[in-house]
Amino acid sequence: MPAYRSPDEGEVREAVVARLRQMMPAARIMHEVNAATFGNRIDVLAVDKAEIVAVEIKSKKDKLDRLPDQVKAMTGVAHHVIVALHEKFLVETPTNQWAAHTERDGKFYRAALPDVVDRLGTKVMPWVYPLSNRAITAGGYNDYLWRAPQSVFAEALPSGALNMLWQAELVTICARHRVAANSRATMDFMRRALRWHLTGAELTRAICAALRARDCIEADPAIPFDQESRDAA
Repeated sequence: MPAYRSPDEGEVREAVVARLRQMMPAARIMHEVNAATFGNRIDVLAVDKAEIVAVEIKSKKDKLDRLPDQVKAMTGVAHHVIVALHEKFLVETPTNQWAAHTERDGKFYRAALPDVVDRLGTKVMPWVYPLSNRAITAGGYNDYLWRAPQSVFAEALPSGALNMLWQAELVTICARHRVAANSRATMDFMRRALRWHLTGAELTRAICAALRARDCIEADPAIPFDQESRDAA
């Protein structure tokens, strides 16, 4: 574990990665990926051939003040966004026995998401750590079970996903798709050219292939472009 990462964060991250591997066995897991050339860093990225899941981790030592900006950056580059937060952030609220997570003195309480998470909307999936069955009654409402996002089979990545790529990766994609560019071309020029010349499906597969092939310090082994091409054949 890197020196800058706390044991508390590492504990949540390990559980998140294990669940992602169950959900997306063919995906490459990557850590600390910039959402843009200069911008928010995504804690964990799961990259399949045409689908990306981004995860923000909030351990018990973290704060939630930057979460809206972090989620905004992730929704601009990924199909799915997950916020994995420690149960310490849950807020106890009165409820009925069917929605309850705890009971005290004959009264029922539910551990609700904090407002800052609740306001993120339905496109963001909350995972509460540790994973547990929080409903106290059989058949009760069972929150935060780390459900898998609904897979997308024909949905293009947001156009901002190109901002995750390095200059050399953009040059490679341009060359493979015969888009006029060279190593002296600016990144902005290449991104605009690719958005103009490629379909959403082509862009999505190209971005995923570039990320899966990237040489990273903290990630699963790289999957070379050539291997992706052979597998697709």
